Amino acid sequence: MKAIRITGFLAVLLLLSSCGPLINIMEVDVKLPATRPINILGREMAVFTPQYDSVSVSDSVLLQKFSQSLADALSAEAYLSPGSVPVYAHYTGSEALGTLEQPDYVHRLALETGTNLVFMVDSVKIGGFFTKNVSMVADDYKMQYLMAPFTAVVRVYDAEKVQFVKYIPLRDTVAWEVWIPAENETVSIPSSALQDLQRASEYFAKELAGTFLDQWETQDRVIFVYEKREWNLAYDHALAFAWDEAMKIWMELVKGTNAKEVACAAFNMALACEMQGNFELAGKWLDLSQKTFDLPEARYYRELLQEQKKQKLLF
Repeated sequence: MKAIRITGFLAVLLLLSSCGPLINIMEVDVKLPATRPINILGREMAVFTPQYDSVSVSDSVLLQKFSQSLADALSAEAYLSPGSVPVYAHYTGSEALGTLEQPDYVHRLALETGTNLVFMVDSVKIGGFFTKNVSMVADDYKMQYLMAPFTAVVRVYDAEKVQFVKYIPLRDTVAWEVWIPAENETVSIPSSALQDLQRASEYFAKELAGTFLDQWETQDRVIFVYEKREWNLAYDHALAFAWDEAMKIWMELVKGTNAKEVACAAFNMALACEMQGNFELAGKWLDLSQKTFDLPEARYYRELLQEQKKQKLLF
């Protein structure tokens, strides 16, 4: 976890006091754990799509769009050059798809293509269109949502482990905002629907690839500063990512007699601990901050830390 830049300096006074702390807002990169952890770094990967005896043109196009987008996104996520992850078609014949009962078949595909991590895109489908009424009327027109369910099945086979490591059923919805005359009871499918569905298919595949590795998300963090030499010096250290140096100063400020200043220093200590990945210690410093003086920012920060701790336990 690291701070990346300062977005602004907000001269906000707490409790309407002229001697209160200034609130600085920092943008930080927060590492979020993978929701479907798979080690794709340094692997030889390939994406396989099935060739059916009979398949609709739209589903065939969506299948290809999804698979190619998945391959491209895997290349990007694994820091490989574009096109490093190939897409192959395989004729399944009577082989049953969507099950975990054919590792021998997929293992042969891995051996034939020189890959050790195989992504089997078994199906990509769009269900029947349906509408959802929206209570919005303007100039004798009403707004409705035209929706279509999106489903896909992807299996991941690890040839080094000689087993399937993931079975991933995807379910989502593609939606269009449509304005129709208020007296109309039906909604026409937009002429751009097929292209929209193709773009949605590519988007869902890219999002899937992003779930295999830890991701970075930019979030805001509060840091307190008083117009005093020690506080400004600590803040300068924080801007330089020198958290240990900043903490030495805040540790001394925590020993002060002004409750609000002590609470702010303890809050900053919690932030420094979080930035260094020590969530348990961050929580203890936040406890001290809230017990000393209940800052509104501390209540929000506690919820954020609890959510991070929950995510860490889940993954």
